Amino acid sequence: QPLVVEYAHGGLAVAHNGNLVNFDALREQLESSGSIFQSSCDSEVIIHLIAASRAEELSERVIEALSQVRGAYSMLVLTENGMIAARDPLGLRPLVLGKLNDAMVVASETCALDLVRAEYIREIEPGEVLVVNDAGVRSLRPFPPVAPRRCVFEYIYFARPDSLLFGRNVYQVRKLQG
Repeated sequence: QPLVVEYAHGGLAVAHNGNLVNFDALREQLESSGSIFQSSCDSEVIIHLIAASRAEELSERVIEALSQVRGAYSMLVLTENGMIAARDPLGLRPLVLGKLNDAMVVASETCALDLVRAEYIREIEPGEVLVVNDAGVRSLRPFPPVAPRRCVFEYIYFARPDSLLFGRNVYQVRKLQG
């Protein structure tokens, strides 16, 4: 990753952290209607769903694609004109927003912001889609609200100890858990 493609609406790059549990069914459906896959990566399904959408705006195409996938994800779509960041409605995978000089940045963990000396702004909320471009940052909440879930493996296995995760320091949570 990222997967980089050119399609009818221009170029885009997609990076995704997570697991789409309905990947096989979506891939089969897309292939039966003519899609040709270049990899076995589940992120590629998102690209095909975006490309198949008839919505006008990229943000609408991304939301339409994400409404069809099931699973845990944090995702970033980059174009020449901006970026769209999205977090799954259950909030299983973390995603944070930061600022580096005049640019907005997103990362799966706050420690990535620290590495590039970006200022931590906030956690992107479960089910939130951020559109970042020359007009600024626009927050969309297109999915019905559900009770957020947290993956315990984020704290005990995936995240670095120096990150903030779900509003708490990972090292401190590990200490409290023994």
